[in-house]
Amino acid sequence: MAIVKWLNGKSRGSLLPLSFGFFLIAMSLAFISINISSAYAAKKELTNIGEAAINSAAHSINLIAYYTELNRFSSNKRVPLDCYLANTRFHSIINQSQVSGKSIYIEQFNCDLFEVSAQISINARLPIDIPFFHLNELDNLHIRTTIGASSEYIPN
Repeated sequence: MAIVKWLNGKSRGSLLPLSFGFFLIAMSLAFISINISSAYAAKKELTNIGEAAINSAAHSINLIAYYTELNRFSSNKRVPLDCYLANTRFHSIINQSQVSGKSIYIEQFNCDLFEVSAQISINARLPIDIPFFHLNELDNLHIRTTIGASSEYIPN
């Protein structure tokens, strides 16, 4: 009984402000985790679309260089690529695709005779505005990924 009197005597004020503060912290953390997972999902989707397009572009074989056996004396055998056809195929696939309703921008496309690589990006917006942080820099997102493929020849 003495403990109850001691606890009741020391207790002043209300727990409502503390509970409200914990609620705001919990909601802000939930909003932040939703935004991070949304950005991660958009990055994965952008990478998957880019890999599909770059692999399709890597199947563009330069037939003249292939049949003349351009690298027949090399120990690292590779299939030569037609860079013009690879570029056209990559651009057509990327221009037909979207990530969460956003257009994909091709920032860079590189092709040499045996390798192809590209850098693509999207500009997105976070799905949930975090309370108390109304900054445009935090709401807009620039997601970029780099993809590439090579044409290694694997004999049977």
